Amino acid sequence: MRIRYLIATVFLFVSLTACGTVTSEPDPSSSSFTEFTDELFRSQSSSDSLTLGYTLAKPENFGITDLPDGFSSFSYEDLKKEALSLENLLATLHQFDKNSLSFDQQVLYDTLEETLELDIQKQNYIAFSESFGPTTGIQAQLPVLLAEFRMEDKNDLTQYFSLLKTVPDYFDSLLSVEEKKSSLGTLPCRSTLRNILAQCNQFLSDSGTNVLLNTFQKKITGCSFLSQTEKKEAIIQNKTYVKTYIQPAYQSLCAGLTRLLSLAGEEGSLSQYPNGKEYYQHLVRRTTGSSLSLSELQALMTERLRRAQTTLLQYAAKNPSLFSTCQSYVVRYSSPDVILSYLQKQIAEDFPVCGDTSYEVKYVDESLEDYLSPAFYLTPPVDDSTANVIYINGSDKYDRTTLFNTLAHEGYPGHLYQTCYMHGKNLPMLRYALDYGGYTEGWATYAEIYSYKYTGISKGEVGILRNNMVASLCLYGLCDIGVHYENWDEDKIKNFLNQYGSYSQKTAASIYSAIVDEPASYLKYTVGYLEIDRLKSTMKEMLNTGFTEKIFHTYLLDMGPTSFDILKHYISDWYAQNGCK
Repeated sequence: MRIRYLIATVFLFVSLTACGTVTSEPDPSSSSFTEFTDELFRSQSSSDSLTLGYTLAKPENFGITDLPDGFSSFSYEDLKKEALSLENLLATLHQFDKNSLSFDQQVLYDTLEETLELDIQKQNYIAFSESFGPTTGIQAQLPVLLAEFRMEDKNDLTQYFSLLKTVPDYFDSLLSVEEKKSSLGTLPCRSTLRNILAQCNQFLSDSGTNVLLNTFQKKITGCSFLSQTEKKEAIIQNKTYVKTYIQPAYQSLCAGLTRLLSLAGEEGSLSQYPNGKEYYQHLVRRTTGSSLSLSELQALMTERLRRAQTTLLQYAAKNPSLFSTCQSYVVRYSSPDVILSYLQKQIAEDFPVCGDTSYEVKYVDESLEDYLSPAFYLTPPVDDSTANVIYINGSDKYDRTTLFNTLAHEGYPGHLYQTCYMHGKNLPMLRYALDYGGYTEGWATYAEIYSYKYTGISKGEVGILRNNMVASLCLYGLCDIGVHYENWDEDKIKNFLNQYGSYSQKTAASIYSAIVDEPASYLKYTVGYLEIDRLKSTMKEMLNTGFTEKIFHTYLLDMGPTSFDILKHYISDWYAQNGCK
């Protein structure tokens, strides 16, 4: 899982519209297009202090001198007003002659056009706007994001304190949207609200705010831009602000969600909400970056599941002992730093050279363990690729034997490697702010599956592990569509899963709860991976003997996050320029 400019990606269409009033006819030239898209980048990057801090280390170098003041509050009515601005932005984009642009600008043109079109469509589903969620919600990720906030100068310190001070009003504005949703019948179901509430209460009761005090003190102690007196004053101010703003904000959030509990329904399937099926189709399209319909995705996952199952049965018939030995590599790789260092060296043959990819491995604070992912990667600012952090969740509920492949997903050749490679490409700035989860999580999942090659086990054992993971991805992906489009309950999930193995009611209930809490979340990984695999087959057919694993990986990395239709469209053009280098 990758955590990236959280606020900007949740409300991308809001932040982009700050430049949506451009009406003058642009000069259809490359430089004019750059001015247009760079201004959009500056607008989005400075939409709030958290986004700015995680996007740019030195915003002044990008012409951003008017810094935001913490979080920006908004209302449901504000969200409804964005359609016209989005349409104006799209109209302005269409005034440029795409054929006169450079290759990278053409990719940006297509990606921005698609983003704006999808965000315009999303205006039909404002009633489903989500801010809170047990794993990806702002209340879950905010403590980590605040704890990791950069402190490079006094401006950063001011931005940090402005964030703490505005959290209460920001949470209140998000709650006001949830309250509006209660009258529209689109509140999350009670079980999801209870999960969010339990998380917030645990954060408060376990003194989770201590992580903000401890990490801040450690960072401030090492700040060279503050005197000893200023350091002491900052530490005192942080303690005061955490007590005055953060704790009350979470307490108020708990109270608000508790009030909403009685208004929420028990049914968690989006198919049972007004326009829920239509919204889910849009959500899947935006989340995965795939233009395939739900029925086409179901067919794709079903076919890949069948192939994986058939292959596993063949291995079982030929050499069943491989199933008991395929995990033998686990004992050789138990240290995160050893694993990451090893992977960094092993990928050199199949993946292009990447620049500086320094990193730090940290562990999730105990107060957050129950609600955060098994591991996640915090992306560095665009202008500083050295600030990479991989968090590992030490909770007992997560299997430590998967650490090797988890770090391949988060580190090399997964999120960390892909992000640092992209930062070194000097792409148009707006490309670094447009989020395509299907590409990024699909790439990391592809990297995780590919990494079995580096475990040192036999080809047959690698085949078992890879096919087992593909089968699991497809099962979860099919369950996601089953729950949210076909209204599956726990029993239907259990019956479906038991066609492919033996699953308990407890497992079915756990999968159902996760799918209800985070609609389409599994599909980022499953569909993203399957689309990358399909793209690989397409490239093999197009290039024939010219195809190599390294060329394919270089193409995907050079292109960066975008939709899979766009990725397929540009293969020939890219290869003509780069394929023989």
